[in-house]
Amino acid sequence: MKASIIGNEIAFKTFNFLKVNDTEISIPNLVQKEFKLKGNNEYVKIDEFDKIKYGISKEALDLNIKYLNYYNSYIAGKDDKKDFGLYLFELDDDYDTLSDMHDIVAEKNSKIRLVLDYTSSGDLNKFRNSVIRILAKEKSVVDLFIIQRDSLDTLALESIGIYACEGAIVNVYQYEVGAGKLYTNYKCELIGDSSQGNLNSIYFGQKDEYLNMNYDMIHSGKKTISNIMVNGALKDKSIKNFKSNLQFIEGASGAVGSEEEYTILLDDSVHSTSVPLMLAHEDDVVGNHASSAGKLDKNQLFYLMTRGISLEEAEALIVESKFSSAIDMINDDKLEDEVWHSVRKIIKEGGLNV
Repeated sequence: MKASIIGNEIAFKTFNFLKVNDTEISIPNLVQKEFKLKGNNEYVKIDEFDKIKYGISKEALDLNIKYLNYYNSYIAGKDDKKDFGLYLFELDDDYDTLSDMHDIVAEKNSKIRLVLDYTSSGDLNKFRNSVIRILAKEKSVVDLFIIQRDSLDTLALESIGIYACEGAIVNVYQYEVGAGKLYTNYKCELIGDSSQGNLNSIYFGQKDEYLNMNYDMIHSGKKTISNIMVNGALKDKSIKNFKSNLQFIEGASGAVGSEEEYTILLDDSVHSTSVPLMLAHEDDVVGNHASSAGKLDKNQLFYLMTRGISLEEAEALIVESKFSSAIDMINDDKLEDEVWHSVRKIIKEGGLNV
């Protein structure tokens, strides 16, 4: 019998009929299964993550530990620069379950770059439950790229927890371009003064895909800075439920935060829900939030078509323009081409009905 868990609870509850306070996630029957990739490091105990609440839910984190079949840590010592490159995780009919945990630790003045690429193939249903934890110590910089390009038979859970100390900068880039059902939860705790958390995310829902995304940016330190930028597109009968929250804790004076989410609706049959929140317990802060959803701009389409571009090409250009800044940040030509291929494949399948 499948189990159900409740996850992605909103930071501040609203009316139940809106169906955004939380979500029920149906978990398949799980057994302990090996995974073809093996981590290289011993488990790293990170005390800071005992101090904060993060992840889709406690149940999702418990399932990750219970069925853990891949663990790795990525550590940069003081003043070091580490580019850990690409880690590719492919689910197929032989390895259809992945329960992975990644611990990223950047010591003082260090820099880390890491790419986690998730994909799948085959005919069987796939399940992924990923936990990614980042500890960025004083004046460190972390650049994390997460690529999701799975097939429509994949259920993916993604829990990201960040603890940023004084002067640390954590940049997370997400590329969600494939999964039957995706639940992602991002929580960044800006504990140290002058720390920064930046999220740049794109998503493209198609067919019957369901995306449930929850982003929390918690300002605790003084003069902290955060940016949440999410650009997406929906076509066919895809569904997106987006929640974001800027929270300024008492004492976070001088903090500045921004959250923005923009969705292109490519079919009348899609469903888009967005709930941007801002909670302030401190007077001396600046918070900005914006959210919009709509069809492609007819004036932009007309302008491009007067330049000899077909309607289909014009539609594709506008969609791609929303994703280009995030994809360009990968800074790896081969990987950028692969992400663009995933985006363009969605655009071409069935065309864009706008």
